[in-house]
Amino acid sequence: MSHTRSGPGWHLLQADYRDTCAHVAEQGGADLFAFSPPYCDARTYGANVSWDMPDYAALGDAVFAALKPGGHALVNVDAPVREWRKGYGTERGFHPWRMMLDWAERVGFRVPDRLAFGRMGQVGEYGGRFRNDWEPLIWFQKSGASGWFDKAVLAIPAKYPEGPRKASAKGRRSDGTMVIEPTAAIVDCKPGTYWGYGAQGGGQQGAPDIEAQNHPARWPYKLAEDLIRCFCPPDGLVCDPFTGAGTTAAAAIAHGRRFVGGDLFARQEDRKPWIDVAADILIERQRQARLFGRAA
Repeated sequence: MSHTRSGPGWHLLQADYRDTCAHVAEQGGADLFAFSPPYCDARTYGANVSWDMPDYAALGDAVFAALKPGGHALVNVDAPVREWRKGYGTERGFHPWRMMLDWAERVGFRVPDRLAFGRMGQVGEYGGRFRNDWEPLIWFQKSGASGWFDKAVLAIPAKYPEGPRKASAKGRRSDGTMVIEPTAAIVDCKPGTYWGYGAQGGGQQGAPDIEAQNHPARWPYKLAEDLIRCFCPPDGLVCDPFTGAGTTAAAAIAHGRRFVGGDLFARQEDRKPWIDVAADILIERQRQARLFGRAA
């Protein structure tokens, strides 16, 4: 562990995920783990990192030990298209599903559901397959308590909540006139298992200051916000052991949760540790919050 950075409500470690999880366990455990680990033969973080099933197995053990009973872990993980099995041609890797089964059957997690994180794929021609517009977002929970779960916070407000939106024809009378009845008002819409966030990058992820850091494997700020509000109680503890530029950290602090995160790696172009990049963003956001008298 090289060094740490701290501020109001947050603590970052330049550390391996095992050390980060051990630190969280010493603090009494997290209410929520929300993160995206390295992908097998895909995401290298500029550090020659490539994971496989033993790495995901060890990660599951560390996360389980660091979660409170009832706590949740939402894990975005996928695998690229490769010739994983000789003689079968190219296939998308099975790693997310093998990880899900291992964490459920060996580690002991409950798997309430698996969600789909929708992110618009690259345009272009795809020979022999479809454009990939989503990635697995697997939902694990540690048994022993009910935990926090509030999907009402994810509701999209109705566009016309005040009353009937339009009239519709329900049939025709014998004299030829139409039977017109008002339709009911559109009610708030809650997401199902598909959580779509559209195109990524280009200022569309919801946090331009974080996006500008150009982390090679970031996820949308809006996704982090939704996970935190749905799965972590107010003032609860969120952990991301692959903090990167601090997307999950910034969302946790903005919504009144505490945060502990870790990251071993440094930004490739200037070798600045990612925890320092994230810490600088958190400090500036909290400075702006104090300046303008709003929540961080």
